[in-house]
Amino acid sequence: RVGACALVAGTAVAVYAMILGTEGFIRDDRWLLAGNRLLRLGLEAVPRLLTSGYWESVAGAAAPVQEYRPLLSLSFLLHFMTSGALKWPMHAANILLHALVCCLFLENARRRIGWSAGLAAALLFAVLPVHVEAVSYITSRSELLVAASLLGAWLALDPAAGPYTPARRMFLGAALFWAGLLSKEHAILFPLLLALSDWTFHGLKPWSSGRLRTHALLALCAAAYLGLRWLLLAHVIHGGTPYFSGTGRWVALLTMSNFAWRHYFWPSLSGIGLCADYSRPLVPDAGIHSWTAWLGLSAWALLSAAALRGLYRREPWAFWVLAPAAFLLPTCNLIFPLDTIGAERFLYIPSMGLAALLGLAVARLQSRDRTAAHLLLTGALVWYALAAAARGRVWLSEPAYYAAAVACNPASVRSRCALGTALIEKGEVAKGEAMLLGALAQDPLYPKTYFNLARLAWDRGDAAKAESLARQALALGPHDCAARVLLALCLERRGRLAESAARLEEVLTAVPWDSEALFNLGRIRLMTGQADAARPLFARFARLAPDDPAAAQARALAEGRSPAP
Repeated sequence: RVGACALVAGTAVAVYAMILGTEGFIRDDRWLLAGNRLLRLGLEAVPRLLTSGYWESVAGAAAPVQEYRPLLSLSFLLHFMTSGALKWPMHAANILLHALVCCLFLENARRRIGWSAGLAAALLFAVLPVHVEAVSYITSRSELLVAASLLGAWLALDPAAGPYTPARRMFLGAALFWAGLLSKEHAILFPLLLALSDWTFHGLKPWSSGRLRTHALLALCAAAYLGLRWLLLAHVIHGGTPYFSGTGRWVALLTMSNFAWRHYFWPSLSGIGLCADYSRPLVPDAGIHSWTAWLGLSAWALLSAAALRGLYRREPWAFWVLAPAAFLLPTCNLIFPLDTIGAERFLYIPSMGLAALLGLAVARLQSRDRTAAHLLLTGALVWYALAAAARGRVWLSEPAYYAAAVACNPASVRSRCALGTALIEKGEVAKGEAMLLGALAQDPLYPKTYFNLARLAWDRGDAAKAESLARQALALGPHDCAARVLLALCLERRGRLAESAARLEEVLTAVPWDSEALFNLGRIRLMTGQADAARPLFARFARLAPDDPAAAQARALAEGRSPAP
């Protein structure tokens, strides 16, 4: 078991080691990590992270997405308390978590489908290209933490030795389930996975003698978690502006069935066609008369019916089809509306089913032809590893990532806007500006394009143009703190200090640890003769942004000293 775990973990680490050299923070990592000054407060940040939403740390109470993931946030806080904003320790932690998940999956699969199938499944799971987003994207650690927590809970609550779980193991399983709940929302489906596992592999039902208390404890944990969300969040469940806003249920169902075949199943199985941006209109809505959509939906229905029949007969393949796939229910847009149609990271736990089914196929072939089975498994591992490595290169820098996103979804204004900004920051200003202007022409209602053009105008010294663009950005996205700070700077340039200070105070009301707002409000207080009011602002800025070039100046001003020239 130790040797097999070492093999599986070593394979996972070898495939993903390249991401240790990633340049910069990509996508949400930029906002939730690099730009999240709350993480610089050390232990002082813990109460806030435990009692507020995941996105509230950067967007305030008006965050468009309501999520509660304190364990994930605390893991990031630990990084900043030990190694600061260094990227490689964060990526290393993700790689090691993936290796841990692979070992836990190996042990769970071994117990249920045997050594040969379990080892093959774990090796394949370690290198599946569809996992690149979950492992390379630092903030996708939520997927890794949930998987590790739930696989550990599955082992602790395994009734292999009998239906009665010892109290020590039962509470360990419940604690791991709770850890999963505090990492990402879809962990709440673990009791369903456990119930299906009990039935398939042990013939036990949740209300069977000896299992009732285990499932009752898990139900109590889930109820407590939902109650905590109700107390702490503005919305218990809120996934932003719905992707299928304005369309009917049938359109969503048919579109999702097509999407699942083309962008989930096929890329997961083949490693081909992976994409980081599924925003509209890449996936066209399927109309009620779309025969291909109905064909896809019928195929899913037949597969589900066959799996349910197999599950009734306690056939292992049926469990691996249904139980892991159930973790897609919260993100399928049919139960809870989300602002995206899907993402590759959502497939991290569901792909365990695919890996297990492939492992079962390898084991079955091995019983007939051992050499052919080994050749098939080796070929699949090499293919997947090469595809994962190729995909991993996309995640090595922002320009590479967004260039790939635009290539797979040319109609995505979000990716075009982000690519333009990445190019400007890289020094390719003309090319980046052209990309931003193209994004603006493509969709004049996307607020980030206006903000990034406003920031470019400000850097060029054109405060009037920057103010106009910042106002347009705020008209479309009124809660954008960065746009509010930029507008405040433009107002200051025009001598409207009181109005500028009011804008900055609005930002600090929403996000008290916004370092740019703190520093600039401190400057305005100093300019208007309010030195006593400015000092605490400078002191807090220096603590939140110790690596900022202005930190030394801010510390001097906070102490009432004249800053160095």
